[in-house]
Amino acid sequence: MEIFDDVQGNIHDLHNIENYHIETIILKPEALKKAIQRVKSDHGNEYGIRVNRDILPLHDGDILKNDGHNIVMIHTMSQEMIVITPDGIDQMGRIAHLLGNTHKPVKIENGQIILERDPVVEKILVHNHINYDIKEMTLNEPLSYADLSYEE
Repeated sequence: MEIFDDVQGNIHDLHNIENYHIETIILKPEALKKAIQRVKSDHGNEYGIRVNRDILPLHDGDILKNDGHNIVMIHTMSQEMIVITPDGIDQMGRIAHLLGNTHKPVKIENGQIILERDPVVEKILVHNHINYDIKEMTLNEPLSYADLSYEE
């Protein structure tokens, strides 16, 4: 079994991808945070991933092998996500407070709050008259918790 210990770039930065044979490892978003794992590709090949924690998280499109002709890359599995677009700073603060109490990982991007679909969160949003959408999405990186570390 081949073991990958480094990321050799990202498919989104590669030109002329039609010149490569691409093999894909599909990971759940939470697996992008794991330094050591055993995976299976869309070609049925088993691989090991053992990367330094300094390069985590892995990202959608990360290339684990590129020999000039063959590429083995990561693709993040899509999943249903709650997407909230606050109508202003006051609502953003209220939503942040409500979601903070649920201790769920989120992604803030382009003025939107994105988190995994969860019936408890949906109930909270409905109860508080907060509009949201459910979208099938592929995340480039895993959702994250609030970083409460205080490095000096």
